[in-house]
Amino acid sequence: MKILFVSVLAMLAALAVDEPKVGSSGAVAAHDVVDTGFLIVDRGEGLLPISVPRDEELEMDVLIDVGVLGDLDAGDVVLSSGVEAYAAGLPSAHATESAPAPKRETGWVKSYATGSYLGYSLKHELNTRLLPQGFPWIFYKDTQGGSENRRRELRIGTRDGAYTAEHRSDRHCRDCDNPEHFIESKWLWGDAAHCKKCKKLEHRVWKDSQSRVVPAGTVDMLSAVYLARSLVRQGAVETTFPVMNDETIWMVSLKRGKGKRIETSAGRFDCQQIVLSTTFPEEANRPEEVADQKAKGSKFSGLFGIQGNIKIWLEAKTGVPVLIEGELPVPLPLVDHLHVSVQLKSFKGVPPEFKPVK
Repeated sequence: MKILFVSVLAMLAALAVDEPKVGSSGAVAAHDVVDTGFLIVDRGEGLLPISVPRDEELEMDVLIDVGVLGDLDAGDVVLSSGVEAYAAGLPSAHATESAPAPKRETGWVKSYATGSYLGYSLKHELNTRLLPQGFPWIFYKDTQGGSENRRRELRIGTRDGAYTAEHRSDRHCRDCDNPEHFIESKWLWGDAAHCKKCKKLEHRVWKDSQSRVVPAGTVDMLSAVYLARSLVRQGAVETTFPVMNDETIWMVSLKRGKGKRIETSAGRFDCQQIVLSTTFPEEANRPEEVADQKAKGSKFSGLFGIQGNIKIWLEAKTGVPVLIEGELPVPLPLVDHLHVSVQLKSFKGVPPEFKPVK
């Protein structure tokens, strides 16, 4: 359970053509209010936009195949999105009484995973806001609670003409003098002492943020889900784009596979298979990250830590994710991985074309 849920939920992938290069400015255009079922978020000149449904909620089951014991229900995921009015910090320099600035909107995407097994519990939330401004135009937060606690934040956008990412994470505080972080000794004659690597959220502090230049068009893991949704609706074939996961850049390639009718507890759907593959571009990562990847032999982890031959089944007309399959690495003597699937259980606010087939 811990291995399954500690990784980030994302990459429900899609289809598209290879993206052309971003323009010299790399700027992200504002997304003005348009009366459609989606907010179309411009990623920059020549790059495909992200389509955010205005009021959608998908509930999914996480199932692990444990052989003769059948499928273990490891938890639930709610993937939702919405749109709200953008509140700028200051009035636009272009706004006048006769020509006010256009009304703009902010898109948001959230995943909320819960689960428990053998005393380990999880509440894991990913939250992305897509803002009509230069920096940050992506603000991504990763918060884990339950048996373990941690926080991460990522900001991506254009700063001083360069495509930039700013990342920070928290850690257990080290030998601070805050009396609330002290625990009493087990011995009557012992003194209270600072706790050692406890799991409490209130005992964690933010580390200094790190800023770096990243490839143009880089997105966070959760935004990539909705970038994929916009691509599948265009009926394209494949795409490759950079994704920042924690402090590491990956190149993610998505390619159309076969079609198949998939049955879940939410109904039967005609789906398109998307095969996900990744590469680790050394030139886009810092030396310490390259060394770490080489030392660990790490592989890309998509949603719920799924690795290996990742297959995503999207409803053929709308790109709504119906089923995601892959391998879950496990530290067992005779088994190095288990099959895991994330299956659609219920839905609301989806495009009108999304309907179960009889």
